[in-house]
Amino acid sequence: MSTFSSILPIEGPRAANWSPVDPAPQIEPPLPCRSLSVYGSAMPKAPSSASSSTVRMVATRIRQDVLAMEDGAFLGSEDELVVRYGVSRPTLRQAATILGQEQLLVSRRGVGGGYFARIPDTRGVAQSAAVYLLAHHTSMEEVIAAVAPIKAELAILACRCTDETLKEEMVAFAEQPLPDEVAYDYFLRSERTFARILGPMSGNGVLALFLNILYDFCSRVQPENDVYRHQPGRRKSYTEARTGMVKAIIAADEEIAAVYAKRCANMVAKWMIADHAANTPKKADGSTPTLSKGPDSIKLMLEPPIA
Repeated sequence: MSTFSSILPIEGPRAANWSPVDPAPQIEPPLPCRSLSVYGSAMPKAPSSASSSTVRMVATRIRQDVLAMEDGAFLGSEDELVVRYGVSRPTLRQAATILGQEQLLVSRRGVGGGYFARIPDTRGVAQSAAVYLLAHHTSMEEVIAAVAPIKAELAILACRCTDETLKEEMVAFAEQPLPDEVAYDYFLRSERTFARILGPMSGNGVLALFLNILYDFCSRVQPENDVYRHQPGRRKSYTEARTGMVKAIIAADEEIAAVYAKRCANMVAKWMIADHAANTPKKADGSTPTLSKGPDSIKLMLEPPIA
């Protein structure tokens, strides 16, 4: 099998000594017949609505403050935040845990430690999406099929971009010489660069997020399932088609840009199906299991085979 792993998740800046917010029990609104498990065998009563409401209120205030800050900005030490928000230390930690799960807050221990703002990326969303797709037995063919219309619409919207800085970035990208043999690392870097320009040029953050989720999800495949890793001819063909899309975007030709965008996605789908047919054991009747109907197709793509 193989799949579309050409684009890696865009990684946001993050200091090496930062760590996720320390785990703490998350307080949720009380539901009928529901309690929170804790360490040990005892099962205490669920927290009161007042305490849950306080945690949610503090989380909302912190969220508003963080969203107004730059990535990595210092929010404050624990002592400072307890005073600023007028809550107890346990309440602050529970609220911070919620923000940590939303990828909006990180903590750093030691001298100069405290809580720091974080700009979330698509990786957390992609992980949740991967679990959902696995649970619903979605095939990799369906994932790839979703890429074509999204990428085509992004290309169309990028043709309408009026931001001169972004347009200049796309022109500079197009002017980079195409090597005779497109090396794997070069291919990944160029595709990542193109994705970073295309999203802002489209002006549609929602579509860009959807495409990044699909890319992030597909980038989790094992190396042996990568349609590009040992295929220089495929990398060159894809790059040439992408160059056609880039030139159409620069020329503001929406129709041609959409054609090339779909061509890129369709090439990958064709390669994926061909590799699947070549590498998948035949059924008892001699036929090859179809990629679209294999309930374990995503799992097999994402997880290494068990020896």
